[in-house]
Amino acid sequence: MTQDPRPAPFFVGENPALDFLNSVAMPRSKRYDWLETGPDLLDWLVAAELASEAELAPFRKAAAAPALEEARQEIVAFRERLRPFIEDVRGSQLTDAGHPVITEINTILARGARFLQIARATELDDPTAQPLILVDRHPLTDPRELIVRIATAAARLITEADFRYVRNCEGPTCTLYFLDISKNHKRRWCSMEVCGNRAKAAAYRKR
Repeated sequence: MTQDPRPAPFFVGENPALDFLNSVAMPRSKRYDWLETGPDLLDWLVAAELASEAELAPFRKAAAAPALEEARQEIVAFRERLRPFIEDVRGSQLTDAGHPVITEINTILARGARFLQIARATELDDPTAQPLILVDRHPLTDPRELIVRIATAAARLITEADFRYVRNCEGPTCTLYFLDISKNHKRRWCSMEVCGNRAKAAAYRKR
């Protein structure tokens, strides 16, 4: 009997840090992890738009494999420390800047090169927009710096999101998180396709 293929990763969190938590999930009573290998990690970072394929190409070479695996293990361990933190604080506003997870994020953010650079804007939908923009560059020279991109996403979630609307899907076995940005803040499901329709079908059968 062949094993069920792993589905594509879920990007339903409306925030890359929550999508990072959702890189391991159990949406249909079966656990999937999209960061099982170094190449998995690189694929996920591209899909999450946290890095470009061109940036990650050097890390796909055989010589980078040991450092990439080390980076993957650190990132997965960080994911499992971030999860209980998000679970504890969701539904309320954050005030404790000294929380150990926030301290860890600040330590990670201090790693790697970073600089500001003036660049030409590529999308000018607004005719009044400036043609030149200030870009925050985080060049990647080593796989161990990949976690900086993820920590940056987590830092932005912590400082910019309203944690009253960080939620866990109400599906009975679903573990997916999302930021409810709907107008009335009544979102209940990771998606209608994954859990919402199943809940509607179960309610219909019950009636």
